[in-house]
Amino acid sequence: MTPTSCFFHRKSLLRFLLLKTATVRRGVKPGELLRVRRCFTAETGNGDPVCLHRRDILNILELDYLELLVERDSSLVLFYHPETMVRTLSEPENRALLEHCGYRTDAGCDAMLRELQRRFRRGNGLPHEVGIFLGYPAKDVAGFMANLPRTPVEHGRWAVYGDAGESIARMSLYSRVEAAAERILNVCRDPQAFLEHISTINPITQ
Repeated sequence: MTPTSCFFHRKSLLRFLLLKTATVRRGVKPGELLRVRRCFTAETGNGDPVCLHRRDILNILELDYLELLVERDSSLVLFYHPETMVRTLSEPENRALLEHCGYRTDAGCDAMLRELQRRFRRGNGLPHEVGIFLGYPAKDVAGFMANLPRTPVEHGRWAVYGDAGESIARMSLYSRVEAAAERILNVCRDPQAFLEHISTINPITQ
C-alpha cells in the first residue's frame, strides 16, 4: 500500500469522529459522546485491509477524553475541551441542575466528570444529565428528565423544551462549525493536516 492510499483510508475511517469532535476541538461545545469501536477496518482497492485500533484513534484525535463505559467491542467515550467544560459546569443553571441530580458542584470539574463516569458504569441506564456535559441548554435537559411537552423544532439536534431561541442558536452554532470542518477535511490529505487547519474555523462568522 502506498503512503498516499494509507493516508486516504485512515482519513476515511476517522471521518465521522473528526467531524463530530470539531465543535469540541474549537471550544464551542464542552463535550461530545461517541462510541469508539475496538478496531475500525476498511478494504483498500487492492484488497489489503486497513485497521485503526481504538488506542491509535484516541492518540490521533489529540483530545482530552474519558471512557465512560467500556464494553467488549467498543467504548462510550466523552471527548471534551477542558476550559469549555469548566466554564459550562460553572454556569448557574447547569450547577443548579447538577446539584439537583446529586453532584457536588463545589468539588470541581474533574470530580464531576468522575461522578458521571461512575453513573454510566453502575448500569442503571443513561444518566440524562449528561446533556449538560454535551452543551445542551439546562432547560432542555431538565425538560427531558421531567417528561414535559416538547417544543416542536424542525430538524432539531436534541429535544427542545420551553422557548426554542437559545436551543436553535446553539444548534446552528454547532452545525456551522461541523460544516466548516467538513469543508476543511475534504481538501486535507490526512487527519494530521486537518488538525493543523481546524483552528482556522471562526465559530462566529462561519
